[in-house]
Amino acid sequence: MPGPMGLGKLSISMRFALVFLVALGLVGSAFYLILDRIYVNQLKSQAETVADNVDAFGTWVAQYGRVWVKEDARSFLGHMPLLQPEEGATAITAATVKPVNFYSKNPALAQREFSEVVARSGTPAQFRLTSHNVMNQSNAPDPFETAALARIREAGLKEYFELTPEGFRYARTLYHKASCITCHGDPEKAPNDVKVRYGTIHGFGFKEGDVAGVISVRLPAKPFWSVAVSIVGGGALAMIVGAFLIAMLFVRFAIVSPVKRLTKASHQISLAQPADLGVANIGRTSRNELHQLALAIDRLRRSVHIAMRKLGDDKPGVPATTATREP
Repeated sequence: MPGPMGLGKLSISMRFALVFLVALGLVGSAFYLILDRIYVNQLKSQAETVADNVDAFGTWVAQYGRVWVKEDARSFLGHMPLLQPEEGATAITAATVKPVNFYSKNPALAQREFSEVVARSGTPAQFRLTSHNVMNQSNAPDPFETAALARIREAGLKEYFELTPEGFRYARTLYHKASCITCHGDPEKAPNDVKVRYGTIHGFGFKEGDVAGVISVRLPAKPFWSVAVSIVGGGALAMIVGAFLIAMLFVRFAIVSPVKRLTKASHQISLAQPADLGVANIGRTSRNELHQLALAIDRLRRSVHIAMRKLGDDKPGVPATTATREP
């Protein structure tokens, strides 16, 4: 490829083509970056909506401390057996009641089970709660969540997100409230059912305002380059090629051809041959730079002709007719 000095030896058409391609590359790169930012922001907005719903559900559970569910012993903290009258019973007696069981769930447990229900539903958006110090080891963070927790705790971030090969990952910071410290503060003061279920090693030692963990959201997302390729179809490519051809034709007929004509005419003038500069049809007030150049060359030709004629008239022994002969 020619160096910077060699570019000056290229034709105007070739240099314009190079400039056009470089400009197209820069514009395309800027357009790509803008669309990439829009794409990521849209994914982030979707993830924020999921996190908002999860957080709202946890807040609803937290306002009651715990929620009690009927006949669900898969995972629970507290157990409360009760007697319930049979349907249609008109009096409560030993024969008309049956035993039922209620099991309590705190916000974290309720949100985890909520996330499991969502995962089984097949919805593309998935979420879970995790922490750097989890009570339930099944909630241990994966590599992305570990990195997110580290960045959040180091820099005090309220959120962290990445577009990964596995999809869009988003983590929103959760902070311990005063109501959380009952179960996550001093293990000796924690409810007995919490200690029985989770032990007293993990998930304790927090204070109000500490980073509790994150709501981790996963959304399916393709790498943006593959999305961009699908956006740029045959029609867009045809328009780009068409714009290039129109620009090249303009350069050829509006710049290159007139320059070649002026070059040829200037060469003929230098040889004292008749030359057509095409100035007869050019208005003196034309703002076309090539028209102005043709007019300037024509004025130069006339000035040289006049100077040569005067020189011939002043030279002794030279017939005036010879000196006044127009080249």
